[in-house]
Parts: sequence; C-alpha cells; structure tokens
Amino acid sequence: MSVDKNIELYQTSGLPKNGWIQACLSCATKTARLYDYKHMGKNKIIYDFKVYLCPDCTRHLSDQTFVIFLHDKCKKKINKLKILNIYDELYIPVRSSSPQLIESNLVTISI
Repeated sequence: MSVDKNIELYQTSGLPKNGWIQACLSCATKTARLYDYKHMGKNKIIYDFKVYLCPDCTRHLSDQTFVIFLHDKCKKKINKLKILNIYDELYIPVRSSSPQLIESNLVTISI
C-alpha cells in the first residue's frame, strides 16, 4: 500500500509549520516525536496521519481514558481538514492499542 499524503496532527503554536518540532497534541509541550495514528483512504488517495506526542503523554497511552481523549482530539483535527467524509473512509488501524513511534524523512503536510 503506497501512502499518497502524510498529515501531521499537533496543537497550534508559535512554531514554524514546516519545522520538525511541534506542540504535543495533548499538552502542547514542544516535541519532535511522531507516532502513527491511522491510515485512511478516499478517492484512491491514502492519507497517513501522524500525531506529535511528548514523552510524558506517551506514558499515559496505557490509560484508556487518555486514549479516548487523544482519539477525540485527533478526530476533531481531521474533521477540520474537510478532506474526508467519515462515512466514506477506509480505516486501516496501524495498531489497535496505541500510536506507534516512527522515524521518517518523508515530506509531510502540516496542519
């Protein structure tokens, strides 16, 4: 499966949008750690969503309440993009339990 668009999810901050450090989606702490969130497809385009999470927030990924909170924040960010219709999506979970740390040199779309 080829990924056509990489989209990074993070909190808005005063940092440059094309920078490699962004604000953690959960707590707004500055971090460079990206985790796979999910892959979604629409109209033959595969979107690969990645989320910025700081080390403190990644420790809470075993807490079900925190995971639900994080998924809600991600869904809100994705809905703001207005590129996907929730009913037409192809949902391919990366890992069902939690996001996964990744290292990538790919060009990304920042929101």
